[in-house]
Amino acid sequence: MMSAIRRLRLFLAPLAIVGLLAACSAEPLIVPLTFQKDIQLPKDVSAPAIDLLTLDPSSGRLYVPHGSANTLEIIDVKSARHIGSVPNLPGIKATALSSDPNIIYTANGSDGSVSVIDVKLLKVLDNIKMGTSADAIDYDPVHGLIIVSLDSTSLGFIDEKTRKQTGTLKLPGKPELMAMDNQQGLLFQAINDKDEVLFIDPVSRSVVKTYRGCDIKSPTGVAFDADQQRLFVANSIAHTANVVSVIDVLLEDCLGTIDVDHSPDQAAFNSHLHHLYVANAGSNNITVIDTVSLKPLGVVGTGKQTATIAADPLTDTVWVAAARSGIIAKYHDP
Repeated sequence: MMSAIRRLRLFLAPLAIVGLLAACSAEPLIVPLTFQKDIQLPKDVSAPAIDLLTLDPSSGRLYVPHGSANTLEIIDVKSARHIGSVPNLPGIKATALSSDPNIIYTANGSDGSVSVIDVKLLKVLDNIKMGTSADAIDYDPVHGLIIVSLDSTSLGFIDEKTRKQTGTLKLPGKPELMAMDNQQGLLFQAINDKDEVLFIDPVSRSVVKTYRGCDIKSPTGVAFDADQQRLFVANSIAHTANVVSVIDVLLEDCLGTIDVDHSPDQAAFNSHLHHLYVANAGSNNITVIDTVSLKPLGVVGTGKQTATIAADPLTDTVWVAAARSGIIAKYHDP
């Protein structure tokens, strides 16, 4: 079990206060991210809905689940242009990469299927029926498995070679987002209504460890810094500012918490800079955190409903979905 919690509360001042202090001092205000460009997605006939972003550094593509249009949108990272759409993906929620840079998998929320997509041909190759609804999805590169959250109750597993379901794992509560330890092929799964994160072996489809305490409450986004062996858990208690819980998974020790803002959702990690980016949907901003020093580096304002985010460690760019406007915003760190 985890050792006693050592609270490390790091205060993150609102931008207005930081700006005032900077104006009164000789030190200039340091902005943690630099805005570069807005990319408008194809127009919706109804209110736009954009879900979990996935960026593939090797192919230079950003994958955008455009749920309100039932399409996968593809953005070229280098040119920051929309380069294609794949239709007929009912209620698409998220995407997972694979060993082939031209093949990805989509979790389709409306019918519980997982679609196999050739992103070069913009074509659906296969549909795998998994449940009645599907949400978060990720890829285990060590074992060649696709892992998808199903029906708010379980995880489903797909062999990428056969494209067949290999089994399921019943969960103790409602799953939120997940993160892979790509070196060991192990999964961290947030369980929102149980205030815990599960450490899961995808091969045996079993829970290896359960992380509780460390101010983990209503966890949503999770990210893992493999170099530091640190797990970051974005907590999302309604109607209040929240914290990111930090756990040393090697020592099974709580390293403390870092303040973020309202309704944090997806978190993205830059392995080059060792920076964590937390999309705070309730306050329309991004919190930037140094995962080595565990210090907050600042807050950047965004468009409305900025719940999903991705980072590219090769270009140090950060991509944020402003769902209300149907826009993907590109930033650079710093």
